[in-house]
Amino acid sequence: MVCTACGQAMALPARKPGKPGLELKRREPPRSREQAIPTDAPESADNVPALPSLVARRSTSLARDTHRVQAHALSVWLSALIFLVLAGGLAYIRFYGGWPGIPLETLKWYGMLAIAAAYLFVIGLALRDNMFDGLLAIAVPLYPFYYLFFSSSALFTRALVGALLVAFGYDTLLYLQGWAAGVVDAVNHWIRHV
Repeated sequence: MVCTACGQAMALPARKPGKPGLELKRREPPRSREQAIPTDAPESADNVPALPSLVARRSTSLARDTHRVQAHALSVWLSALIFLVLAGGLAYIRFYGGWPGIPLETLKWYGMLAIAAAYLFVIGLALRDNMFDGLLAIAVPLYPFYYLFFSSSALFTRALVGALLVAFGYDTLLYLQGWAAGVVDAVNHWIRHV
């Protein structure tokens, strides 16, 4: 054998009898699914059973995906119906009818407490889904509502919180605005008298 580097002849050790030498085989690159079973290939024991099992797997996967899409669409419509019924009912109770035996101010407080409870619940939901969103929900005011309506997949929680905000969101906003104005006044008073 000739050395490819220097061009001189070199001797290779002889193989020992009974021990096979190292043989290299040329490997074909992996083929895609379309190339796996050629359309013009003759039927053989190798390629005939693979095609029905491939078709069965694809049809099962397609049926599962179709069922998942239909279930999601049903959930969306059901959550929209729940939102419309709850928002309409709560808004009617808050603005027009009231609830028998409960004064309107007490009803407003119950609504604001329900919104506060929903706010804390959405913070927990954000922490469960994604730690980054959970920390933002804790640190940034009103971010939990943004997370619920634009990032979360909790459709029924979205419908319930949306209905509460329709009925009692304005009262809650007025209360928070008055509270913030009181805090600002207290801080200004403290700064002037220190």
